[in-house]
Amino acid sequence: MELHMPEGPESDMASSPGGAPQAGAEGSTTSELQMSHEQMLELGRQALDLVVNRIENLPAGEAWDGEFRKVLEAHLAEDPPEGPNPASEVLDRLARDVLPYTARLDHPRFFGFIPTSPTWPGIVADFLAAGYLINQCTWLVASGPSQLELVVIDWFRRWLGYPEGAGGLFTSGGSAASVDAFVAAREAAGNPERATVYMSDQSHSALPRAAVIVGVRRDHIRSVPSDSSFQIDMEALSRAVADDRAAGLHPIAVCANAGTSSTGSVDPLEELADFCEAEGLWLHVDAAYGGFAAVTERGKQLLRGIERADSVGLDAHKWFFQPYEAGCLLVKDRETLSDAFQMGHDILQDTVWGANHPNFADIGLQLSRSARALKVWMSVQTFGMDAFRRAVERSMELAVRAHDYVRASPTLEALSTPTLGIVCFRVNPEGSALDAAALEEVNRTVLAQMFWDDPAFMSSTMLHGTFALRMCIINHTTTWDDVRETLEAVERFGQQALSKRDAPA
Repeated sequence: MELHMPEGPESDMASSPGGAPQAGAEGSTTSELQMSHEQMLELGRQALDLVVNRIENLPAGEAWDGEFRKVLEAHLAEDPPEGPNPASEVLDRLARDVLPYTARLDHPRFFGFIPTSPTWPGIVADFLAAGYLINQCTWLVASGPSQLELVVIDWFRRWLGYPEGAGGLFTSGGSAASVDAFVAAREAAGNPERATVYMSDQSHSALPRAAVIVGVRRDHIRSVPSDSSFQIDMEALSRAVADDRAAGLHPIAVCANAGTSSTGSVDPLEELADFCEAEGLWLHVDAAYGGFAAVTERGKQLLRGIERADSVGLDAHKWFFQPYEAGCLLVKDRETLSDAFQMGHDILQDTVWGANHPNFADIGLQLSRSARALKVWMSVQTFGMDAFRRAVERSMELAVRAHDYVRASPTLEALSTPTLGIVCFRVNPEGSALDAAALEEVNRTVLAQMFWDDPAFMSSTMLHGTFALRMCIINHTTTWDDVRETLEAVERFGQQALSKRDAPA
C-alpha cells in the first residue's frame, strides 16, 4: 500500500536568517525546524562536497590528527544559541573545529587498532537510512528494510556454513552482539546461579564486559591461558571447567576467537566445538574482526569449525568495508534468540503480523534500531562479491609480505606469525644485548615518534608480557608501498633510538 502525502506550497517555506522557514499563516503545516527545497539541496551539496573531498585527499594527508581538550573547549564550549545561524556557517564551523580532529580510519596508512575503509555505496546507504527515517524495530514499521536484513543475514549464514535453521540480526557492533549472545547462552542453560564463562587471555574486553552485563560475577569469568601461537590452551580450559564443576559452579559458555585483536590468531574451533558438545556448553565465537575472511578459500580453511558454534559475532564495519555501525550476531538456532528476548507489550500488539513476518525487536536488546543491512546490501550489489573477496585476500597477502620484510630486517624482530591481517613485531637488532625493559623503552620511543613524525598510524599490544608494535592491514586501498614505507620508518626511528642509547652521556 502506498500513501501519497500532499506537499506544502513553496510560499509557506520562507527562509529565516538561519536557513529555516518562518512560521506560515494560521493552519499552515510549516515548522521553524524545516528548510525549503533549495536550502535542503544546497546544504546537502556542501556536505557532499566536504565528504568527497575528504576521501579523495586522504592519501596526501596524515592518518591521524587530534587536539588537546583545552584547545577544543576554547572553540566549542558555549551555551546553545537562542536564535538561528546560517546553516552553511554551522557546517563550515563543524568542518573547521570538529571533524578534522579524528583518526582517519580509512587512510591507507592507518594500521592502528582494527580500522575500516568503507565503500561509498555503504556511506550513501547510511544517508538514505537516515533520510528515510527508518526505525527497523518491527515488520509493520519497516517491512522492506526488515526483508533486506533477512537477505543479508542469510548471506552471512551461508558464508560461515551455518545450517538452514540459523539466523540473527545486525547490532551496533561486537559489544552488543556479545551481550545478545551471552543472554541467549544464559537462557539456554536455564539461567543458573553461580554461572561461569571461559575465554582466552587474548580475548577482547567486550567479552568479559558482556558477561558482567548479563549477570556473571567478575570472579566467575575465567581467563584461560593461550599458547605460543596465542590460541587458547585446551588442557587449561578443560581443567578450569572441571575444577568449577567440582566447586559447585555452573559453566555455561566458552568464547572462542576467530581473529584476536592483538595478533589475528584463530582458536582451534573444531576442537572447541567437540569440547563444548561433550560438556554441554554454549560455544560463542568472536569473529568480529576475522569472520569475513570466510568469503575467501584460505579464510574458510582457517575458520573451519565455526559453523558448529552456537553463536558468532561479526563486524561488517571492520573487514567487510562498511561504515559504522554494522555489527552482527548469528546463532545456529534462530529460536534461541526469540526464546531469550521476545516480550509482550500492549503498545506493540499491532505489530504482530504472523509467524512469517519477524520482528527484529524480538530477537535482540534493541527496540528502536537503524537499518544497518542496507549498506552491506548496497555495497555488494554495486561491486559484487568477487571484488570483496579480492580485497580480503589482498589484506592477508600484504600481512604475509610485511612479516617477511620484518624477518629479513636486521633491525626488526617478528613476534607473531600472521594468520589473517595483523603483524606484530618490535625493534630488536640482531646481536642486541638490551634486556626486556630496555627494548620496551626503545619501542615505546619508536611508537611515539611514529605517532608524531610519520603520516602513518600504528598501535601496540602486549604479547605474553612483551611490548609489541602492531600493524593491522585490512584497508582495501592500502598498497605494498604504504606498508613498506611504514616499516622503513619504524626501522629508521628504531636505529635513531638505539643510537641515542649508545651515545656517551
